[in-house]
Amino acid sequence: MMAANNRKAVARIAGRSLKANRPRNLIIISAIVLTTLLLTSVFTMAFSINESMQLTKMKTSGGDFHGSFKYLKPEEADRLLQHPAIKEYGKSVLVGFATDDALRGTALEIDQIDENEAKHSFIQFTQGGLPQEENGIAMSTWVLDLLGVPHELGAKVKLDLDIDGRAVSKEFVLSGYYPADRNLSMSGLAFVSEAFVQRNIAQIDPERSRLSGSYVNTIRLDVMFGNSWDIEKKLQKVLSDTGLDVPYGVNWAYTSVALNEDPTNVIPLVILILIIMLSGYLLIYNIFHISVVRDIKFYGLLKTIGTTPRQLRRVISIQANRLYLMSLPVGLALGYGVGVWLLPLLLRLSDGMETVNSANPLIFLGAAIFAYLTVRIAASKPGRTAARIPPVEAVKYSGIGGRGAGRKTKRSLHGAKLFRMSFANLFRYKKKLLLMLASLSLSIILFSVIYTVISSFSVNKYLNTFISGDFVVKEDAGGLGGVPQPDTAVLTEEVCRELSGIGGVTGLDKVYYSADRLKMSEPIRRTLEPLAAKEDPGQPVFATLLKNGTVPLQLHGIDPGWYGVLDKNEIAAGAFDPVKFDSGNYVLVTEALLGPDQNTSYYRPGDRIKPDGMKKSYEVMAVLKSDALYAAGTQFYMMGGFNVFWPADEFVKSVKDPVILSATLHADPAKLGEAEAAVKSIAASSPGLFVKSREDYKQEMQGFIRIFQTIGYSLSFVIALIGILNYINTVITGMISRRNEFAILESVGMTRKQLKKMLLFEGLYSVLLTSLIVGTAGMGLTYAVAKGVADNIAFAEFRLNPLPIAAAVPLLIAIALIVTLAAYRRMSRATIVERLREAE
Repeated sequence: MMAANNRKAVARIAGRSLKANRPRNLIIISAIVLTTLLLTSVFTMAFSINESMQLTKMKTSGGDFHGSFKYLKPEEADRLLQHPAIKEYGKSVLVGFATDDALRGTALEIDQIDENEAKHSFIQFTQGGLPQEENGIAMSTWVLDLLGVPHELGAKVKLDLDIDGRAVSKEFVLSGYYPADRNLSMSGLAFVSEAFVQRNIAQIDPERSRLSGSYVNTIRLDVMFGNSWDIEKKLQKVLSDTGLDVPYGVNWAYTSVALNEDPTNVIPLVILILIIMLSGYLLIYNIFHISVVRDIKFYGLLKTIGTTPRQLRRVISIQANRLYLMSLPVGLALGYGVGVWLLPLLLRLSDGMETVNSANPLIFLGAAIFAYLTVRIAASKPGRTAARIPPVEAVKYSGIGGRGAGRKTKRSLHGAKLFRMSFANLFRYKKKLLLMLASLSLSIILFSVIYTVISSFSVNKYLNTFISGDFVVKEDAGGLGGVPQPDTAVLTEEVCRELSGIGGVTGLDKVYYSADRLKMSEPIRRTLEPLAAKEDPGQPVFATLLKNGTVPLQLHGIDPGWYGVLDKNEIAAGAFDPVKFDSGNYVLVTEALLGPDQNTSYYRPGDRIKPDGMKKSYEVMAVLKSDALYAAGTQFYMMGGFNVFWPADEFVKSVKDPVILSATLHADPAKLGEAEAAVKSIAASSPGLFVKSREDYKQEMQGFIRIFQTIGYSLSFVIALIGILNYINTVITGMISRRNEFAILESVGMTRKQLKKMLLFEGLYSVLLTSLIVGTAGMGLTYAVAKGVADNIAFAEFRLNPLPIAAAVPLLIAIALIVTLAAYRRMSRATIVERLREAE
């Protein structure tokens, strides 16, 4: 046979074949659009969430520079800046720290920075800018509020400074101020001018201050590279090339840093992409297979006139590519729109996260590549089928497995029974059956996982995390934890008495609060020293605690109404006895927070604790987990510190100037509406107070559930749609490939009623096999995946729910009956003679 190598002719054949199969093309385009839509929406949400998280972390870390070189002398900074890898930079000189009484508990660092450093640190001045004059200073609005300075340019700012161990008092003039989220600013910042640096700290030797640990007059050089991959290696390369040995820091806000430390973080995204690709593959493969089976005689005739197997594969490939190109723009556009629509819902799950709608070209490039791979893989096997079949066999090809010569003839003692014939027919083409079962099972299992996770959400557990009664009244003090100050507190004993006197209020439980520091014992020191040795010198949390010799305490006094809120699962060691605790001789202490998922207890039950300023020591009754009694506390935690709980009466007697952190009200259910109106009225008359009801938190919970439902069920629906389309095409494939067989059966005496019944049995057997798969392996997979997800959600209590699988069975039966009957009617339009002639 002479091969015809005519690319234009092959393309023309592929084009005309496309025009002749418009219904098939529509289904394939729909499949590619759905696959591309899912991939694009997933990539859009992944990139947008990543950029939103990065921006939020950058504001916490202080900037978007890739890394920094620390504690530099001027000549060292100049040498580093000569390196070609550094594309952009900013400088910051440490001047000292403010020591004013008004700033107690807040570290205010005084720096001199350049304009580029300010820009990359997200400092956007409301008025003014960085100081130029020697007495100028710029700072954030929340620091001005602590100092009692008005937000006005030219306002006087008096500060007591610690500059390299030397006490200095200075009156500055406000040159600029900017808003800053105190919750994201771990320490306050104030900026002085270069003139101030030259006048006051230029004479301090940076080398000496490095040795002393004050680091005054040292430079921090923040740098930006070409991209954020392998930041640490780039920093090390710069140091190696310049011959310097200085400390450096990597900006942990970049996702690439987390991926370098733990590449498994990307596994969930990879699994989701593979599920989408598998769903699309199963459908697109089946459709192309149908097309090849229907047109197999056409491909056989092409072979007889000299078309090579390679050219036949190209005919299928060209069709796949053209359909892909037609589908791609629609899938990308719809997918990006869906991703942007779902993003705000996802970000509501995380308080305080910035929102960034990413339009990164990698979103579209990644979705296009993965969609193309799906189409190419799906079309390759049908293409090989068309290319391999000999021309003579093409007219007899039905698509049913089996080589003919190796087939065995089965003899039956019971005669031909329709239900037995149906069962045997189902397994004649095992691969096709496996693909169909996999596609249907995948969508049901995914829906089952999502439904089980959502049904595991516990409203009561969520509510008890934030509120123990019907209403909670707190003071909106702003700042970290929202803790009011004793001299300006609005939630007073008088207000609490007024609240408890409201008609319908049956009880009121107060939480008193005070912050303190505990002198570090030797066991605590031994616990923190290894952590200090491993931490970043630029953020010396544990080193600072060791240097100061104290750890932070959050002290709480709780009314008896809180005793029943403590769950036994929150107790790490010991046992809670409410009667003994109420005697005033015992305390509850929590584990100390040392890092993400890292807690330890400084105390054991039976130990005694005596915070500074208290007259007597107290016995530790039990050690609680770090987040125990979360609703009673400030709901923020300090590294290395822990919480201590006393009975309220004992706390008020032992602590100087405690504040009331919250007042929780219990109301008569019959008078709940009246009580709520009265509580809100009192809160409105006392500026600074706010009220949240149990119903408010319940609505928030319902909002979370709706978010999960919208995203989860949308994904399940699209994949289920792909599964159903795949089942439809599997049935159609079977009908087309076996039309000659059915004609022979009818010609030897099988009635149309019997044939229809046999096909219906096949459909029901498919449903039965799918039900067996999802009811066994599917339930196991649902248990493993859903339990893993639920265990990582604080307000979920895992409950395996078989309802989705049970509900899917009647739906599958309905689909099987409708599809089978519709396909049979279409096939039976041709007479027996016409169908028999197709094989001639």
